[in-house]
Amino acid sequence: MTEKTIQFALLRNFASHSFKFTNAYYFNNESDFLSFLPSGFCYEIEIKISRSDFKADFKKEKHTVHGANEKKGKTFLRKVKDNIAYNVSWEICKYFPELIKSEERFRTKRHYRPNFEETAEDICEITFTAHVSSEIEFVETKNKMLPNKFFYAVPNGLIKKDEVPEYAGLLYINDDGSIDKIKDGKFLHKDHLDVVRLFKKTYYSYERELWQKLKTDVQR
Repeated sequence: MTEKTIQFALLRNFASHSFKFTNAYYFNNESDFLSFLPSGFCYEIEIKISRSDFKADFKKEKHTVHGANEKKGKTFLRKVKDNIAYNVSWEICKYFPELIKSEERFRTKRHYRPNFEETAEDICEITFTAHVSSEIEFVETKNKMLPNKFFYAVPNGLIKKDEVPEYAGLLYINDDGSIDKIKDGKFLHKDHLDVVRLFKKTYYSYERELWQKLKTDVQR
């Protein structure tokens, strides 16, 4: 089962929703599936086809926003800049190993002998960098940053009901394209989100590409 087959299943089963989008940018992240109900409420559905992908999803900022909203927090922390130290000394590597990132790079060194015989030697070079600090900012949590309901959609049985966060729902997608609602998403808020905002984003993206395409064609 692929992301596309799940998107197709959602498209069929959410036919009564007024507007449906795939891979759309309405919030500060890409939504795998986004739909707007006739009532004006918005559902966001995150598609996962592997357990590793599901676990990696919690590194995204949107879960920080969800967590702050769950705790009725008015702000959350956003990392805005990493400060990296290069040419790290052995003392830093020794005493602060948790800050160190190593990277291997292989290169070929060629040797030429007087009799014009050529030999090659593979050399491994290791560089060390240290994540010494980050800059953060306090961001105000607003309802427009969140859908009204948030769901995970996965192949049947991939993850369990108790593995999804309190704020998330869970949908099982079956091989025949039908959907079982294992857990309903809770209302995160009841503000009506304006779909026109997404239409404008889509149009402006299209307009930029149109300008670039016509400009290129005219200059040929």
